[in-house]
Amino acid sequence: MGSPHVLVIPFPAHGHITPLLELSQCLALKHGIFKITFVYPEHYHQVVTHALATEEGIANQIRLFSVPDGPKNSSQENTSDPVWKMIDDGFVSMPEKVKELIEQVNATDDKITCILADQFLGWPMEIAKEKGIQGAIFSPTAALWYVVISQIPKLIDDGVIDNYGYVTKEQMLKLSPSMPTIHTSQFMWLTCGKLQKLAFEYVYTKNKSLQLADWALCNSTYELEHGTFDTEPKIKPIGPLLASNSSRENSSGNFRPEELACLKWLDQQPPQSVIYIAFGTTAFLDQTEFQELAMGLELTNRPFLWVVRSDITSKAKDAYLQDFKDRVGSRGFIVSWAPQQEVLQHDSIACFLFHCGWNSTLEALSNGVPLLCWSDFADQFFNENYICNVWEVGLLFNQVDGKLITREEIKNKVEELLSSEKYKANALDLKEKLRNSIKEGGRSYNNFKSFVEWLKI
Repeated sequence: MGSPHVLVIPFPAHGHITPLLELSQCLALKHGIFKITFVYPEHYHQVVTHALATEEGIANQIRLFSVPDGPKNSSQENTSDPVWKMIDDGFVSMPEKVKELIEQVNATDDKITCILADQFLGWPMEIAKEKGIQGAIFSPTAALWYVVISQIPKLIDDGVIDNYGYVTKEQMLKLSPSMPTIHTSQFMWLTCGKLQKLAFEYVYTKNKSLQLADWALCNSTYELEHGTFDTEPKIKPIGPLLASNSSRENSSGNFRPEELACLKWLDQQPPQSVIYIAFGTTAFLDQTEFQELAMGLELTNRPFLWVVRSDITSKAKDAYLQDFKDRVGSRGFIVSWAPQQEVLQHDSIACFLFHCGWNSTLEALSNGVPLLCWSDFADQFFNENYICNVWEVGLLFNQVDGKLITREEIKNKVEELLSSEKYKANALDLKEKLRNSIKEGGRSYNNFKSFVEWLKI
């Protein structure tokens, strides 16, 4: 067979594109896979090309293919919602365009030999089987989410949920004896608000990825989720996929201009002193939540680096922030975006207050950083459960009336986390285990090597 040509299809969201870009670059540059075609919606073109711009020689091996943005699905209730846009891109606009691309490419001598797709998208594996192409899926989330999806029919048969995904009775649940206990309220589709019905429909009726795929990969490690991988042995951990764990210096996730001045500010802070705060690319805080967080940081009397995206809350934040900056002075440093992997590697970082996104979780654990959990959406509650109850590397904020996290709670949890040696010790232990997993002979290393060998057959 000629050189492998892998067609990579992420779910159209930042947190999904980032690890699949990292995986694509590992295949192209580190493991000798000759060609990658990376498919994404047109409106992501600028951020994807920016993420790859600093990689020398990558253009010859990773070809970018943008799918034109299609018309909105007229059945949508709110066509201006960005989450609706992701659903529309992933399940409406992309499938036919990807089919056309495959037919065009396979009419040449440079045929696609494998489709590697996000596990949340069921249709790429259906196309792979239809076209007689090898198929592999990749999960950018914890492996636990794979198992929840695969057990939905059993959950319905056992009366845990009904045919529409609604929980019949809230309870603590073990999906297998070796897996951690989870609460039924944490099922991903139940945290999606107005998208609950649609989210359940897609993960249940349209996600056939695990059954159809020849390989199932996950950006996780056996050390983090051994019970989950024992429950579903088809899933192979190959993580953590981070630029800091490879020979490359640059992360594939630089989707926004980074304010590098924060690194110089960190250089001036004492070791293990700085609270780092960041909520990813999509989390939103209302004005009250935003101000309570600011006041909580002020009450800690500790140095902090805070990523405040322009869209993280209402525009009213600007006037409030200026007054806040005047009060805290040089003790706080606020940026619109930070080079997160470099920040988390810095000796001055004491802890990370974040939204419990899986990519950020892996970045923190890979650097031995204790965590403070502010979950809001989708799989973040699963990750929070791992962090606080299984790995014991962080703490959860308690909420008033099930919603508001107060300034006093923020101050108290920061003090509790940093006054105990347990959380830092556990985080450092996991750091060592994660690094060993990607070294030669580690489980993730061996799984990735076997996958590459399969691609080359």
